[in-house]
Amino acid sequence: MFQAIYKNVFRAGVWAACVMPVFSACKKEGPAEVYPASFTIVNAVNDNSSYLRTYFGETQPKIYARLASIINGRSLDYATDKMNLPVRLYRNDDTLKSDQPFLQNRLTLEPGGIFTHFVYGSPARVQQKTVKEKLPSRSLNDSVVNLRIINLFENRAVDVIQLEPVPGTMVTNLAYEQLSDFMKVPANASVKNFRFEIKDHATGATLATMSETNIYPGTIIPNAAWLFKARTMLVTGTWTGAGNFSARATSIGHF
Repeated sequence: MFQAIYKNVFRAGVWAACVMPVFSACKKEGPAEVYPASFTIVNAVNDNSSYLRTYFGETQPKIYARLASIINGRSLDYATDKMNLPVRLYRNDDTLKSDQPFLQNRLTLEPGGIFTHFVYGSPARVQQKTVKEKLPSRSLNDSVVNLRIINLFENRAVDVIQLEPVPGTMVTNLAYEQLSDFMKVPANASVKNFRFEIKDHATGATLATMSETNIYPGTIIPNAAWLFKARTMLVTGTWTGAGNFSARATSIGHF
């Protein structure tokens, strides 16, 4: 009889030992999910040659050569769980005044948010503009590029004309520092190239053109950087007078 009682008690103990970890595991709470902010920094400085070294930290960087760089007219994508992000930018490889970066700022981000930070103006008077994005949704059933324009051509309004694939005016009288809405540009297999012309609104002078390939020559391969994507055309430069200006048009992609 003692053996029977012992066996029953032993079995009950084993059952409890197996079940209790299950219940305790159910009570455990996992770590809170953190949704990083997506951040794009754009080098639109008006000298067409500077590149920016990027540093997202509180202290001085130890090795400047290892910092990610952004050439002029291009951008850098970055994801972070820091919602109060320190940003330090160093221009070219000039670190003689490393305690005084070319530009520094502290950006307020949001979990899961998408942001674009434009750095523009002359090197002597650099400016910044942060945009919280609401990018167009992508659809594999809609062969288009969603393109918008930001006018960073100092203190002049511009017009942007689409020459290919569909001739017509995209924006007119776009003021300095103004950002247009996204516009759909066809990007199907029949479109070989994208081509745009930028004009000074007041005089009608052609400032610059921008051309991009859609279907690579001799192939049926589309330009993956454009198809289905959201992109921003950067219009940069300075105006001294009629016939005396420097202008450039490039584009950057978004997440």
